[in-house]
Amino acid sequence: MPRKRKPPARLRGRIEKVYFAGPKFSAGRMLTDSGDAVQFAGNLFAQEEQPVVLVGEWATHPKFGRQFKVEMMEHDLDLDQDGLIHYLANHPEIKGIGPAKARRIVETFGEDFETTLLEEPERIASEARVSIDVIQRLQEEWTKNRSVNAVLAWLSSFGLTHHQVTTLVDKLGGNALDVLKADPYILIRELRGFGFKKVDKIARQLGTPKDHPPRVRAGIIYCVKDALDQGNCWVEYEELLDQSNLLLVMDCLDSRDRIEAALDQLIHESLLVCDSIGGRFVVALPEILKMERELATFFKRATKLNPHFGVEKDLKTLILRQCETLNEKQFEAVELALRNSISLISGGAGSGKSFTIAAINAICEECDLEVVLTAPTGKAAKRLEEVSGRQGTTIHRLLGYDGKEFARNQDNPIDADWLIIDEFSMVDVSLAWHLIQAVDASRTAIIIVGDHNQLPPVGPGNVLRDLVQTRAIPTVILDKVVRQAGVLKENSIAILNGEVRKTSDAKSQECRDWYLADKFTDPAETRRFLLSLFASRLDDLGFDLVKEVQVLTPTHKGPLGTQVLNEELQRLIQKKFWNVTVPPVQPKRRPPLFKHDKVIQTRNNYDLNVMNGSIGYVLDMLPNGTLLVEFDGVAVEIEKGSPNLNDIQLAYALSFHKVQGSEFPCAVLLVHKMHSFMHHRNLFYTGVTRAKKTAIIIGDHWGVRNCAKKSQVDERKTFLSILLNPAALEVVQ
Repeated sequence: MPRKRKPPARLRGRIEKVYFAGPKFSAGRMLTDSGDAVQFAGNLFAQEEQPVVLVGEWATHPKFGRQFKVEMMEHDLDLDQDGLIHYLANHPEIKGIGPAKARRIVETFGEDFETTLLEEPERIASEARVSIDVIQRLQEEWTKNRSVNAVLAWLSSFGLTHHQVTTLVDKLGGNALDVLKADPYILIRELRGFGFKKVDKIARQLGTPKDHPPRVRAGIIYCVKDALDQGNCWVEYEELLDQSNLLLVMDCLDSRDRIEAALDQLIHESLLVCDSIGGRFVVALPEILKMERELATFFKRATKLNPHFGVEKDLKTLILRQCETLNEKQFEAVELALRNSISLISGGAGSGKSFTIAAINAICEECDLEVVLTAPTGKAAKRLEEVSGRQGTTIHRLLGYDGKEFARNQDNPIDADWLIIDEFSMVDVSLAWHLIQAVDASRTAIIIVGDHNQLPPVGPGNVLRDLVQTRAIPTVILDKVVRQAGVLKENSIAILNGEVRKTSDAKSQECRDWYLADKFTDPAETRRFLLSLFASRLDDLGFDLVKEVQVLTPTHKGPLGTQVLNEELQRLIQKKFWNVTVPPVQPKRRPPLFKHDKVIQTRNNYDLNVMNGSIGYVLDMLPNGTLLVEFDGVAVEIEKGSPNLNDIQLAYALSFHKVQGSEFPCAVLLVHKMHSFMHHRNLFYTGVTRAKKTAIIIGDHWGVRNCAKKSQVDERKTFLSILLNPAALEVVQ
């Protein structure tokens, strides 16, 4: 039984505002006088865990006289001190109050903070040693949001940013406390970047029981989406129960039964789908299963003739007229593409994929066919332009994606006779599905080009490898390194055979193609050697350290992770070239950005027209705090306090996955035994093939050799691999 409490003093006088409506109250109730309103609020307050406040207005009723009409009611929260400190220090409109000053203000004035701010702002300015102009600005902002300030501060206590807090309050209103107490896991749906584990910590602080039904449902969905994050399109039913049970730790003997009941309910509601594969039940998101089924149907049409060349018998003469220097496999690939409505060309570094694309493009030009060239990233699209002479575009731009919807679809297909898609290893299930939705197969022929030896896509699925393994569409694998490929390409291909070659011979005074430094067993020693390269060696070899050299490492954390390396390299480069001393980064804080810094965009931003993976350079920091960043020759403004800043990170060091589809004059790879749990030859191969001129491998002898020898077949769980080869496993619809 909740203990009875006396209503707060603020409810005993004149009532002007109130908040929230609960099950014990209906909006519109008439209270006859101030005392009645106070008694009503007090009674409700005694039954609730938090104080309540009424909001409404006084009016004269023709029959009953003066009354207070309650519009709504809210909990009256005491200002959470930690939350208030976080709120004041991170409010983008309140400049001049950092963490230290915010703590001094809150600790000095405590519960009297609001009264003092509104009635005696000069006291805060004087005693907390803050500019009166800053306090007056704070007073304006506080007054503007007075009805929800306590809720804002309370939410801030959970580590939410000001933007996240205001987004929640805009969506949930002053009722945020009650909504979150009923279902804290709504945060997962409402705020980008909030996953189950982060929200679960907040829920535990709110006292949410471990067997709370919304928690169980959210945990199950998290496990399914975690499988997607690992690249899998489905998870086995029994395995999902085990994973959910391990995640939720419900502290009851029948926890697995409760999870299974919740899972069955999610399936019944079509929030998840259960299918049968070879007698095993598997669970997936409905949209993923739908997409893979429709992809399989589309690819099965590949046996159809090319609508432009399929009936032409003498293709050999046509091909040779455009390019006489194609080798046997390249010629086969071109002929296959001309005869079929869908075809696939794959091959390793230096096998002539680009040369083959150029030959096909030339034939299309001769035949006056409209060709569209596309790739997942801007850099890959530009490489297509270089080899073909035609304009290339990213897949998202081709499909007219605006961040919410795709303009190109079945009703508005791509206007092309021929669609050539490069770097297809990066294309996941969702993007592949949206792409085929926008293709009119009766008119447009498709050529899929990629390297199945590279890392699979970051998103779920493994479309290119599924196609290569099942041979569901006409496929040619270019398996010969052409003579003009050079040492860099030859050494890269050698990694696929488990061989790591030593530093290449110097043919002149120029930089070599291949460097191997594998004597550093200590991670700290490895990092020191890397920094010494940037300090005194790489620029002597003729490389621009910021724009032409890219460091690659498998992980984000640890002594050789991107976070530490970016901070060290930023400090070194800023001091070396611009004599700027970068201060140490505080724990759990993002490193500050400086003019000339190399950065990367981590999310597609259609408002700024900057795509995920785009590398830029900080041009300036304007007096008002706006960041000016150049992406692909275009200056982009990012305002101070904007959530867009969270999508910008330092890019001196990047993960192997992040640079798929990109190339750099010099790629520096860290391949060390401390990352052995992530090592395999496809990762290694993907890294060295990012280098256009020089690859430098740094690490220890065991780690480097082990990475090349470890042949890890990526066994992603996809419906497509089975649907394209139903003989492998029976699929029960």
